[in-house]
Amino acid sequence: MDKYNASRKVGCCPNPAHDDHNPSCSYNPKNHSFHCWSCGFDADVLTAYMMHDGCSFLEACERLFQEAGMEYDFTERGVRQSIHYKYPKPEYAETKEHVYAYWKTRCISPETIDYLDIQEDLQGNTMFQYRDLNDVLVTVKLRKSAPVKKGERKCWHLPGADTSNYLYNINKISATQPLIITSGEGDCATAIECGFYNTVSINGGDQNTQWISECWDFLQQFEDIYLIHDNDESGRKFAREVTSRLGEYRVKIVDIPTPHVLEDGTKVRVKDLNELLYYQGKEAVREAINNATMAEIPSVVDYVDITKFDMSETPGFVSGLRELDVALGKFYLGTTTVLTGVAGSGKSSFLSTLICQSVEQGFPAFVYSGELSNSSLKQWVDCVHAGQAGMNEYRAPVTGQPYYKIKPEAFRKINSTYKGRIFFYRDGFSHGVSNLLRTAETVVRRNGIKTIIVDNMTSVDLEVNEKERWSKQEAFVRELVEFSKKWNVAVIVILHPRKLDMVRRMNLFDLSGVTAATNLAHRVLSLYRIPQKEKQGEPRKDGNGWYKPPNPYDCEIEVLKDRFGSGQGKVCGLFYDQPSRRFFDSVDSLSHKYEWEDDEYDNNRLPFGIPQFEVANEIFGEVT
Repeated sequence: MDKYNASRKVGCCPNPAHDDHNPSCSYNPKNHSFHCWSCGFDADVLTAYMMHDGCSFLEACERLFQEAGMEYDFTERGVRQSIHYKYPKPEYAETKEHVYAYWKTRCISPETIDYLDIQEDLQGNTMFQYRDLNDVLVTVKLRKSAPVKKGERKCWHLPGADTSNYLYNINKISATQPLIITSGEGDCATAIECGFYNTVSINGGDQNTQWISECWDFLQQFEDIYLIHDNDESGRKFAREVTSRLGEYRVKIVDIPTPHVLEDGTKVRVKDLNELLYYQGKEAVREAINNATMAEIPSVVDYVDITKFDMSETPGFVSGLRELDVALGKFYLGTTTVLTGVAGSGKSSFLSTLICQSVEQGFPAFVYSGELSNSSLKQWVDCVHAGQAGMNEYRAPVTGQPYYKIKPEAFRKINSTYKGRIFFYRDGFSHGVSNLLRTAETVVRRNGIKTIIVDNMTSVDLEVNEKERWSKQEAFVRELVEFSKKWNVAVIVILHPRKLDMVRRMNLFDLSGVTAATNLAHRVLSLYRIPQKEKQGEPRKDGNGWYKPPNPYDCEIEVLKDRFGSGQGKVCGLFYDQPSRRFFDSVDSLSHKYEWEDDEYDNNRLPFGIPQFEVANEIFGEVT
């Protein structure tokens, strides 16, 4: 530091972005760190190495160990983590003249371009190079080194290579300093240009939050995180979700001031951090970051900030079963649904359908099953995903009865497509309610889970004696309801009915335990398996018509409670397909094509037919 006063331990700020003439930076010899009281610059020895030499965090550590005369094995640097990943192989231009020229118009200096190792491809495009914590190049993102017209492609990833969800500049970050997270590489370069070197950027825009799970262990190191979002509604939504998942207690929000008034009096909206630098300069950027405010207290909301409730705009997923979706609309986020039915009524198949539909519509799912093992539950879900088109039929050698197995190629595609989107509570772990809720919160925060399924209430260890069981069950249901609202997830919990005196349709009074389950839940659905006698019907003795017409369905779902609309009392008939274990109410729902499938399976989507429709045709005429 220039003008360093050894007794006061104060000198001019070493931050190259701060032209400091009056000593404003203090040095702490206990932990060898610097803090500038003027620009907010923080640094330690490792940060100083990275700033001065442009090296990575691992390289800085290696240098520190060498200078201290200590031996340490740094062989992990440069080691690739996967043999299946397609690592990028970029081709660089001989110079970076186009990159330097364009980013200079955005107020980013060549020094910052070089610090971030931003390169230029053979066409003059900007190349942002993403490296992992071992300094391995894992992703290359390209951007035109010129202003982009509306509707023109702005960014893309290097063709022929895979992409990851690592944070940009992650390999040059010190965990001893606050972490700044931006929504784009340009904003990351802006923060560094203004002296905030401990800055990263997400990949893919603020619609992508998968970087949280990818970098979870890395993110857990930081006591303070500054979040800089784009200055629009999408950015604010992104900030709310990221804040809740990373923890409000350590996240500060950087607000970008807007609008900016031009010299001619025109007002322009400042969209992001780079535009703030462009319009108002470095001091405005520093002021915005240094004045970041703690995230709002999640349990308190101002009356005027409560938005108008409109069910039609509430996100959620549909079941894919026409009559049920007409009755319910959606399984809405922020709600709790109780599903009940006697053993054998089809709960596992129906849950598998909900899991598949939830994930298909962009809502990752987490499932706890106290009855089915992970492999058994996966088999149910895989069958629903596969459908008839993804199945092979076999015959039992003794009985000749048909049985079905998923085609190997279909199985491979299903696993590849839904990796990281469906999670099960692992076999062998405690069924205690506290561990279950803690795990659910972790996967919601880490993996962005939006659908939680608890199968079933009676298998959860409520961690109390028998006398306290019913009060604890009420508390558990209440916790699930609050959990769904707090984390904005759809919770579906299975509750077994009391032992019935006869085979019949159920009502709310048949549910076991306390009435809190039905009182607190937003919806209650009941599954009823149609017995053979009811399928056959009861003809009139005179042979003229039916006293009780045959019921063509295999199962019925009745809406016992619906707090959101007029679904209560609706009964939806469903058929069951043995090969695929799918519930369906039409040819379309049985032959539904899930995301994993390609055109290879389109020629014969229902190779095993629909026996129920053949029977129904004989009784009622053609069924579609």
